[in-house]
Amino acid sequence: NCKVGGHGERFAEYFLERPNWRVHPCQHWFSDNKSGKFHCPLGKKVVDFADETQFSRVSMYLKGRIWLEDKTKMWDLVPELMPPTYLIVDRQWKGEIPSDDKHPEKLCWFLKESDRNWGTSVRATKTWQECIALAEAGATYVVQQHVPKPLLYLDGRKCHIKFYVLVVGHPHGTSWDVYSFKEGYLSISPRPWDPMDTSKEGQVTIIRTQRIGTWEYWDPVYPKCQAGVKTVLERAIHQNKLEGRPQVQFEIMSADYIVDENLDVKLFEFNMSPVLKDPKDSPDVHDADMIRGGLSIVVPWEGGDPDKWDLIAKIPGYTV
Repeated sequence: NCKVGGHGERFAEYFLERPNWRVHPCQHWFSDNKSGKFHCPLGKKVVDFADETQFSRVSMYLKGRIWLEDKTKMWDLVPELMPPTYLIVDRQWKGEIPSDDKHPEKLCWFLKESDRNWGTSVRATKTWQECIALAEAGATYVVQQHVPKPLLYLDGRKCHIKFYVLVVGHPHGTSWDVYSFKEGYLSISPRPWDPMDTSKEGQVTIIRTQRIGTWEYWDPVYPKCQAGVKTVLERAIHQNKLEGRPQVQFEIMSADYIVDENLDVKLFEFNMSPVLKDPKDSPDVHDADMIRGGLSIVVPWEGGDPDKWDLIAKIPGYTV
C-alpha cells in the first residue's frame, strides 16, 4: 500500500487472503507541496501488486482512463449511446445549443460537471436556459434533458442501473479483455418520479439500493448494457485512447445506464473509482464476490472464483 488512494488498499487486502502472499513494507519516496508525501515499496522494488503503477507487476489504472471518465470525451467517443448532450465551457455554450423545438417534451434538464462523478456536481433545472446561470466560470459542463418515458420502479420511483465492468489490458496493449458482472445494482429514488421535479432526491439516484438480479427486466436489459460497454471499449482501443503499458493493467469501474419504457438503454457515464463495499463494513450487502472474482481474472490462482463475471469481448490491440 503506497497510499495513492482509490481502491489500492482494498485490493491489497483481498490479495493477502491468498496463500503465500505477504506485505512488503513501504518507504517514503518523495514529497511535494500539493499532495504531500508519496510512498513506494521498500528498496524501490517492483512487487506483485502495489497501488503505485511503476512499482507493481500489475497496474490498477488504465492508461488513457480519462477518455472513459470525462463526460465530454465520452460524448465525443460514443454519442449514439448517450442522450443528446450539449456543452457549457466557462459559462458559454460551446457548439450546438439546445432549443425548445428539438426538445418539446416537458422534462427537467441536468447540468453536470464534466470531470466529476457520483452525482456530487449534478443540478436539475426546469429549462435548458437556466443552466448558464448555474455554471461557474472556468468550469466545463455537459447539459442533458431527462430521458423521455423512463422505466420506473414498481411504485413509480425513478431508478437507474449501476453496471460493473472489468477491463484487463495485456502487456503493451496487444489485446484487451472486457467483462461484466452479472449482478450490478439498482439505484432507486426515495419518492415517486415527477418529470419536472428538480430536487436531488427525486432526480439524482446515486445511492445503490439493491442488487439487480431479481429485477424483472434484467434479463432483456443486461445484454444491451453489455453491447454498449463493448462499443465504448472497442472504439477507445481502436482510436488509441486506451494505451498499453509494459505490464498487465486493469480497472474495475461502473457504467450508469437508464432504461426507458421500450427497454432501450442510455449511457450516462463511467465511474472509474466506483463505490465498493467490504463485508467488515457492510455485512448484508457487499461486493466481496465481485472483487475476489475480478482479481482472480487479473491474477489467476487455483482458489479463484470468477464465475459471476461474464466475458463481453476480447479486443485486439491498436496497431499503427
